Amino acid sequence: MNAHRGTSATGPTLTGGVQSIGATVDPRQVDFRNFGYSAGADEARLYHGLDTPWATQSLFAKLLRKMSVPPAGGGSTTNERIPAGYTYLAQFAAHDIIRNSSLSPLLAAREAGRRNEREEALLLDVLYGGGPFSSPGLYVVAKPGEAVRSLMRTGPMAPPSPIAMAMPAGACPFAMRDLPRFQQADLSDGFEAGRTDVLVADQRSDDNANIAQMTALFLHLHNAVAGALSSSGIPKKDVELPAGAFLFDRARRVTTAIYRSVLQNDLLPRLIAKPIWDLYHANGFRPLVDMQPQGVPIEFSHAAYRLGHAMVRLSYVFNDQHPEGEGLENVLLNRSSSRPHKFPVSEHWVADWSHFFQIAGSTPQFSRRIGPTINQVLLSAYSMPILCVGPDSKALDPAAASQLSEADKAALPDPNASGLLFSDLVRGAIGGLLRLDALIEQLPQAALAVSPLLGDAEKRHQAIRSWLQGSTVAFTAAESAELAENPPLLFWLLFEAAIEQDGLCFGTIGSVIVGDVFMARFAASRAMIEDDPITQDLAASLFPTGIPRTMADLILFVASALNLSDAWPRFITPSTTPGA
Repeated sequence: MNAHRGTSATGPTLTGGVQSIGATVDPRQVDFRNFGYSAGADEARLYHGLDTPWATQSLFAKLLRKMSVPPAGGGSTTNERIPAGYTYLAQFAAHDIIRNSSLSPLLAAREAGRRNEREEALLLDVLYGGGPFSSPGLYVVAKPGEAVRSLMRTGPMAPPSPIAMAMPAGACPFAMRDLPRFQQADLSDGFEAGRTDVLVADQRSDDNANIAQMTALFLHLHNAVAGALSSSGIPKKDVELPAGAFLFDRARRVTTAIYRSVLQNDLLPRLIAKPIWDLYHANGFRPLVDMQPQGVPIEFSHAAYRLGHAMVRLSYVFNDQHPEGEGLENVLLNRSSSRPHKFPVSEHWVADWSHFFQIAGSTPQFSRRIGPTINQVLLSAYSMPILCVGPDSKALDPAAASQLSEADKAALPDPNASGLLFSDLVRGAIGGLLRLDALIEQLPQAALAVSPLLGDAEKRHQAIRSWLQGSTVAFTAAESAELAENPPLLFWLLFEAAIEQDGLCFGTIGSVIVGDVFMARFAASRAMIEDDPITQDLAASLFPTGIPRTMADLILFVASALNLSDAWPRFITPSTTPGA
């Protein structure tokens, strides 16, 4: 049963460890399925690549080489529609929808027995875990007289380095700016220095420095809401919930409502193409194709939401103390599992959110445009081990690889054009995704009408052939035909974003897949959040002019509630504080 959904005399609760509502979760309801289907589609409608894993791998190797070449004529890669912070808000939301139990990136394998271990979506399970009853380590120890923990733990930054900027006059130090990390020297695996472990509900929250800071922001949001509720005079407990549990339940309701408001009103309108967003608006923000919230469409988890990888920048400036910024490789590796000796985190890695979002006129750094040319670091081998197959289509170990002919070695993925994108393509080939033509058949006519290529197969094929010809990579006739007529879904979604939207947002199919997944999951839990009278009353009392709708609203609320407008290191730059 759901560990963190409960009831009280005053309505459903989100505390965990109390009586749950609803039926026991059927494991079959949280598996993966095909888009628009209640389960898997017919095998003939699924993408498999070429005849053998070796041939498919060789095709992907060439495609990656082609994608590693910047487009002719250059052009800006800056996407001023999507500031850089939204890339990681999208990743945070994806983790709140999907937790895949199987992540094999080997063409010789299949994702047998995979499950989505995220039983309910978009309710901030990624932040709260099982709640203070089931996951007490995530929460601040309860105060005397309170039976249940109600606040989220956060972690400190390291003392300022010798080269750190001096704290300006009037600023206030605020060091708790990271995830809660620890290393207990008296445990069996005692470690002399650093922080090897992270107290988070989902270990992916420490996948990189940016997602860690984003998660810490939501920890601060919960604590800001809890503090505001306490100051508002709400009761400390009710007849069924003890002290602490009542505050946690109410704070989680409001925090989740803010989060969902920001996703619906700020993130999704940036990611989804405007003609498709207009269709959702006209449809009452209900799904256009895939109506069911049970089971995650594989086309979302293995393709559409991986478009976020194309948005990643080559470097990030976290704050003005380190204006030259941090290169992407360091951003990806600055986590406890890779560099425990780098923690507690230094001031270089603490986010001034004015650098990531447009807040009251600030100019943030922007994400990268979406298209079939990817950030070079994500193409490189270091970020993901290359798990290749040999000519016999079996897993290829280093000893066997050394015995390959020169021609076969040349067919392997290039170490400078593989890595994360290679694994994304492989997962798309072994995951059982629908073929592109099978997806197109499901789209409503109104969606097809806004796309220049989806309704005309020959124009679509010719557009891809023209793109393939514009490079020195030599594709065979069979490979060119396969890519033009039956492209990997991830490649097509990157390609259509560039063709239809100049890389500023998702194209038609990407927009519909992502939009439907979010809309169906919002609808499935709306009664618990948006339509819940308790949540409505709490939000109205805290936000008389309306609940935050954008990341700027959210960040300014946290800054105000926790007195962080003058925090040091900067939480937001002074010019973006209200009234400044």
